[in-house]
Amino acid sequence: MDAKSFFLVLGWTLLLGWLQFLPAQSQAPVFVTSANLQSISVQVTDKQGNHVKGLSASDFTLLEDGRPQKIAFFEAEAQPVSLAILIDSGRSMDFGGKLDRARALLGPLIHSSRPEDEIFLMPFTDRVGPFEALTPEQRVEAPIVASPGYRGSAVYDALASALCHMRTARNARQAVVVITDGLDEHSRLKLEQLIELVRSSSPQVFTIGLFNQPEYEVYRQRHKTVTLVGLREIDNPVIVFDRLAKESGAESFFPSSDQDFKKALDRIAALLEAEYTLAYYPQRIDKVRKIEVKVNRGGVRISARRSVGSENPVEGVHFSATGCEVSAKDHPYPWASKVASSPSSPVAYHEDFLDPKSGWPNRPFDSNTCSSSHYIAAGYELNKRDCGSRRLRTANGEVATAADTVIAANGPFWAENFRASALLETHDPAPAAGMVFDLMEDGYYAFLLSPANGSFTLIKGRWDGTRSAIIPVTSISIDRPRKLHKLTVERNGEQITLLVDDQEAGHVRDTTFPYGLVGFGVFGEGREIVHDLLVEAIP
Repeated sequence: MDAKSFFLVLGWTLLLGWLQFLPAQSQAPVFVTSANLQSISVQVTDKQGNHVKGLSASDFTLLEDGRPQKIAFFEAEAQPVSLAILIDSGRSMDFGGKLDRARALLGPLIHSSRPEDEIFLMPFTDRVGPFEALTPEQRVEAPIVASPGYRGSAVYDALASALCHMRTARNARQAVVVITDGLDEHSRLKLEQLIELVRSSSPQVFTIGLFNQPEYEVYRQRHKTVTLVGLREIDNPVIVFDRLAKESGAESFFPSSDQDFKKALDRIAALLEAEYTLAYYPQRIDKVRKIEVKVNRGGVRISARRSVGSENPVEGVHFSATGCEVSAKDHPYPWASKVASSPSSPVAYHEDFLDPKSGWPNRPFDSNTCSSSHYIAAGYELNKRDCGSRRLRTANGEVATAADTVIAANGPFWAENFRASALLETHDPAPAAGMVFDLMEDGYYAFLLSPANGSFTLIKGRWDGTRSAIIPVTSISIDRPRKLHKLTVERNGEQITLLVDDQEAGHVRDTTFPYGLVGFGVFGEGREIVHDLLVEAIP
């Protein structure tokens, strides 16, 4: 069957499938069909990685849940492609010129597209950008992807949004390429929800992780999760990217140089060009089915998606009613119930620490960090023990001394001016403990109080272990026997103002870390308990 006949039959099949959803009219016939054409893209390569051409339908065997399926349609000719390119445009991509280099190296992939191909581009950070088709002029000169200045990535949400948009792509052969140097820190979706969506979607998902060598060494240890700054745990990106690619019959890449990056893009282009397309009629579509493709040739490698369908289509990914944005209502952040906002009042985040499911790290004692963090009655406790001198690999791959610090953070990402306050309870031995704010990938500020010494300080720290005091240790008049003290931080532009028990203790101008999370930290052996955190945006 030639390509024209294939797509003519495909069109009629889809039309008949659509008709079953039309409302029935009184005494009128209802047309129902169980035919749901499922297409599978397949690449066949030899031991040298060269594409094996000239195969026919009789050379392939297609298995669904171990049972052979009749190949209804087969296509070996080059077909038009609908390709979506998702590129992380966070500020971290500016470091080392990664964003500019990625844009330049993407050029040949975009330029080599044929007129009948569709090319889409979507930038993303912690927010998902617009999904736009490139014009013929933009294919010649790729548009500039600018960094909006935010940090962190919502990889899962960005990919889900792209798969939603690709439902209206006009070509049967579809692919999504995700390029990022970050971890998924800000997505509303969980990994398994995204996997379900990938299984039930047509595009192959190619992933390119631009991690530096120390980061990659940490990730490639294959631990399921990675501990981020602030004790938050996220999915290991190497495991995630490999899984997304394999589930969709694609490949993942972790280039260490521009040359490797170019090879990855060339490989993706070659795979899209040299695919075979098999299609069959599944018996049912309301469950995940395992897919296996075999070819009667020795010494060859087959790449194809491993499964199709969705186990929980109703409980899967929900998008906004007006587009392909992941629904905030159906996929709230763990701390979302603690946030209030209205047109007449600023955003406010109030954490009373009564609900352990609101997202703060809830960790028993960890011998690697000599620390614990957990909910207690109407409070949250951080505990740091003295385990002697030791060294610890951090999430960004650096090796740092884990001698005296434990930090936990949660809640919204504050990119605007805010006022944060909480009640701090310290215990003997009394450490320097207090509020951490503007916590980001580079570092943090820490407003620390030492009640036993009647002093406070403001430091800025980095994750390589270096710290500097931007307000040195300063005496302050407080009720020392009192165990509970209120700490308040106001950040308004460059101005940082500190208050203890509602009395101004000091202020300074600094913009090293202009946005991030709010949390708490213990610096030195001991523990602190915090109560009643309130963070409000300042108009």
